[in-house]
Amino acid sequence: MTTLHEEQSKAAPGSLAVVQALVNTQYGQGRRAHTELTSPDQLHAWLVEHCLLADGAPVTQGDFRRVLQLREALRSLLRANHETAMLASHIDVFNRLASDAPLTVLLHADGLPTLEPDIAGVDGALAHLVGMVFTSMTDGTWGRLKVCRNERCQKAFYDTSKNRSGAWCSMAGCGSRLKASAYRHRRTAHTEE
Repeated sequence: MTTLHEEQSKAAPGSLAVVQALVNTQYGQGRRAHTELTSPDQLHAWLVEHCLLADGAPVTQGDFRRVLQLREALRSLLRANHETAMLASHIDVFNRLASDAPLTVLLHADGLPTLEPDIAGVDGALAHLVGMVFTSMTDGTWGRLKVCRNERCQKAFYDTSKNRSGAWCSMAGCGSRLKASAYRHRRTAHTEE
């Protein structure tokens, strides 16, 4: 039997796992902070590892900033999967980056179409990521990719619960800590009455 923690820590299906991996290049605060991308060189290695960029392609400081902007715009969109409001500024960032990311439809031998970048380099990588987001929004998987409701965490997780009610990246970690904190707060408030 799979525990809730194991279910919520699963990777998103298909190419949506790459979007999840991008969002998870930074999450948490303090001792629990995780940061993978701190330079254009690290971004280059990450994009090559995820088959989004040719090994010899350059990555500039401007490319680095744009990818980090996309990452945080995606995090905001994922927060909305918990029925919270999207920040208009993040929608604007996503739309601006998407407008510079030309995509084309490619029909495969199996008869299934995919959205593919119509440009190379980092612009192509951004286009590919935008295409992944669009595809997951249309196939119904997007709504299950969420960020942890623990504001000090914000790690992306794929919610596999039947009723789509997952709220934390880990019930054993963030969920347990927040529930214990809420219990202590209620208990303190009750004893002060």
